[in-house]
Amino acid sequence: MFLFLLFVAPALAAPVDILTVKYDNDRTAANLRETILNTRNVNEKSFGKLVVFPVDGQIYAQPLVVSGLEIAGKNRNVVFVATMNNSIYAFDADTFDAASALLWHRNVGEPVPSYLYGFRDIQPLIGILSTPVIDRETNTLYLVANLVDEERTLFRLHALDLRTGAEKMQGPVEIKAEVAGSGAGSDKGRLFFEPSWHLQRAGLLLANGVVYFGFGSHGDDGPFHGWLIGYDKLDVRRQIHVLCTSRDGIAASIWQGGYGPAVDAGGQIYLVTGNGDMDGVSNFGQSVVKLNPHRGLAVEDWFSPDAWADLNEDDRDFGSSGAVLVPGTHLLIAGGKDGIIYLLDRNSLGRTYPGNLGAVQKFPAIGFGIFGMALWNRSDTPIMYLQGARGILRAFALSGGHFVTDPVAERRVEPGVPYQGMAVSADGDDLQSGILWVAAADDVLHAYRAADISQELWNSDLNFERDQLGSFSKFASPTVANGRVYVPTFGNQLTVYGLLPAQ
Repeated sequence: MFLFLLFVAPALAAPVDILTVKYDNDRTAANLRETILNTRNVNEKSFGKLVVFPVDGQIYAQPLVVSGLEIAGKNRNVVFVATMNNSIYAFDADTFDAASALLWHRNVGEPVPSYLYGFRDIQPLIGILSTPVIDRETNTLYLVANLVDEERTLFRLHALDLRTGAEKMQGPVEIKAEVAGSGAGSDKGRLFFEPSWHLQRAGLLLANGVVYFGFGSHGDDGPFHGWLIGYDKLDVRRQIHVLCTSRDGIAASIWQGGYGPAVDAGGQIYLVTGNGDMDGVSNFGQSVVKLNPHRGLAVEDWFSPDAWADLNEDDRDFGSSGAVLVPGTHLLIAGGKDGIIYLLDRNSLGRTYPGNLGAVQKFPAIGFGIFGMALWNRSDTPIMYLQGARGILRAFALSGGHFVTDPVAERRVEPGVPYQGMAVSADGDDLQSGILWVAAADDVLHAYRAADISQELWNSDLNFERDQLGSFSKFASPTVANGRVYVPTFGNQLTVYGLLPAQ
């Protein structure tokens, strides 16, 4: 028993919260305060599966973690999980018995059967598809649920108490919106948000006292648009902002491979859109868009690749991933289905010019399929990680305000499907602590040495009987916090890994 206490105590010494998708509002997909897991102890002997938490549906959302939350008179580390059956679960992160770890569970309504939308990409239910966001100041979890009511589909914003799951902040509220516009589906100069043509895929953002969430299409079907809508975090009945990214056109979805919009220190919001009309005035398809929430989400600046029309023609969404802000700089990283990385200056995004002259840098990084990335923001040389469709995992160094276009390391991985979820854990700049975690489409969790990804430290198939992951979850990053790795799955379970108890 004494040895087991030594094992768990470090997790309690330096608690970390993960409150939003991709770990932070820069969307780096990195926890650089991980002091327990490192390249020396993540191996087949010391590291493995600790517990599986069963849930009632597929998990598309990234798990979130709150440390030191008082529930029933006890401070607990808690992991929160959202499912496509419109349920939220709160599990005690330090209890490795699934039956006793459940602290509370709440279902917020009947999810939408996929057949109502007539597309096959998501089966069989659509409920809480995006990653919620947590406000630690008020101990509130915000989520958007897709529901059906007598064959009418709708979306609701919920605000739940972290300690009990009870509704708060005057929620829930049905999401409705309209703007002036002549775009597809408009009526007499007004464009109304129509739930039946939309999905809420992008993760939620909490900034400036407002909860924001983006909408896109399901299967590019119907008169859909990109919408960004914000509600007061203290009273979710109060709608603060509405933006349509194609108010005089069509499309320009905000889906971002599950990323949430990013926000900088000044409160400016950045999002990336998919296929759609683009004129730089009222339509912003295939664009990085900078928004000023202090001016009603006015478009302050934008960037569109000069080949945006060709991207539309070939269904190569620029917005298949979200914007990543490089902390401590004015740089922004974006990349889409065509595998090209754009490095942009947030103070002057570059708009659209032949040859993309407004971009700081453009280079072909990975081949088809940027649906996500991870950034280890080391103080001397930040490193970005990407994997494309051809089964190549690559690491690129950022030096002197530009990427070195030859990767600093790479490895061939199988299968070559670019739907993996990635995350970095490290203790700051420490090379011996840095680990790149990849949940891959072959239903395997991999751990690579982040300083040299050609070296694999561990994977969940090395000891398959003990450590098997289950059915991998498309695009969802593993959540690494306090010595644990929480991996969502499509197999109705959250799989939890960590250092194994001493025998």
